[in-house]
Amino acid sequence: MNSLLEAGTAIYVAMAVALSVWIGIFVYLWRIDTQARALKRELQREREQWPRGEGDAPPRASVTRVSQAEGEPVERSSRE
Repeated sequence: MNSLLEAGTAIYVAMAVALSVWIGIFVYLWRIDTQARALKRELQREREQWPRGEGDAPPRASVTRVSQAEGEPVERSSRE
């Protein structure tokens, strides 16, 4: 009989698979957090470099969706 399907080793295989999945989720979330922190630092750095004046504010960008003739959505970025 297959040694992976025996009762004694099947629990270890299941635990190894579950642990691998949890480690993968943890690494994925860690990478997302690292990228979000980097973007936040970059945004903060840009805001600090923006010249301050009376009523001056850094430009903001907004994203709107416009549909093409084929029905595919297209994102356009517009600056205020």
